[in-house]
Amino acid sequence: GVLVATTSGAKARAPIGWMVDTLPEHQIGEIYGEEPYLFSRIRGARRLADGRVAVLDRGSCELRFFGSDGVFLNRAGGRGEGPGEFRDDCYWVPSFVEDSLFVYDGVRLSSFDARGRFGNRARVSWRGARVPRVRGAGRRSVLIAVEFSSVALEGLPRDPSTADFALLERDGLAPVWEGFFQGMQHYAAFGSMFRYRLPFDIVPVAVLGPDGLFLTLGEDRGPEILEYDGSGGLRRIIRLAEPVAVPSPEDLRRLVEFESRRYRQDLPDTMRARLVGRDRRMYAKMPLPEIMPVFSRLLVDDVGWLWAELHRFDVRQPMRWLVFGPDGEGLGSVDMPPGLAVWQIGRDFVVGVWRDENDVDYVRRHAVAGRR
Repeated sequence: GVLVATTSGAKARAPIGWMVDTLPEHQIGEIYGEEPYLFSRIRGARRLADGRVAVLDRGSCELRFFGSDGVFLNRAGGRGEGPGEFRDDCYWVPSFVEDSLFVYDGVRLSSFDARGRFGNRARVSWRGARVPRVRGAGRRSVLIAVEFSSVALEGLPRDPSTADFALLERDGLAPVWEGFFQGMQHYAAFGSMFRYRLPFDIVPVAVLGPDGLFLTLGEDRGPEILEYDGSGGLRRIIRLAEPVAVPSPEDLRRLVEFESRRYRQDLPDTMRARLVGRDRRMYAKMPLPEIMPVFSRLLVDDVGWLWAELHRFDVRQPMRWLVFGPDGEGLGSVDMPPGLAVWQIGRDFVVGVWRDENDVDYVRRHAVAGRR
């Protein structure tokens, strides 16, 4: 009784014809300047209905509001124990509630209106344990994720880690649905202080939509996205019909090259080469999985359509997203500007965070042409 929407991989990956401008039409942030325009790390950004932009800065845990022209307007939040303040950290919570913004501090979920006025907050827990991340907040439900790690002194753990997703009622946070899935796996070498994520590991990813949620598991029968309704019932399976790719030693070499970007750019070449060499030796000891992951991230745009970012492990690959219509059909692909971490997709714009060579964050809005 579950609908299955199948699209050929070739059709879903073909360009859809929507073009995202490479150059931003607007940018917020500075290297030097007035304090409201300086960000330590940006945890989220959203263009509001009236054109203003809300930005969450990690260093100050402030919600900062800017006009459509980029001029600073006001701020809310901050660190502390008072109403609308956050304890140790702060995380942006994606939402489709137009007049509300949500921020999670690792313990409490706080809501603000579009002007930054504090609404309320609630303590979030699951099975008596702390919830590390809240993945989405809607008018009636909240999506949470809890990961349970399995650790081995050497090699892979006997029992894989698990990822637990749950839908909770927004009022009262009573459970509506729960699902356990295999989570991230780590490899450890005996006597080493480092744990490495298994190459090409397929990790569950979920996103909250206007009337349900989407979850991708990367199962062995090919790339799939599961669509659940608001009560947690499986509504549709979105599937790409294409051969399953198997990772190769050459893919592993390119993965090490891609992962080496995490090392600071100002490191001496000899030290960088030593670190990359260590990674290469460690990865060579690990077993390769039988299939290559396809999706790395899911996002629902302002219209309610699903976008899936393709897994990328090569610095030369474009940042490509697949677009799925309301019926689950794959409509085509869209390439995003290089280096842009996408936070919001509207009908004619994209909002994301871009980081320059000095490790400074900026909010950028790019125009989207061709979408009707």
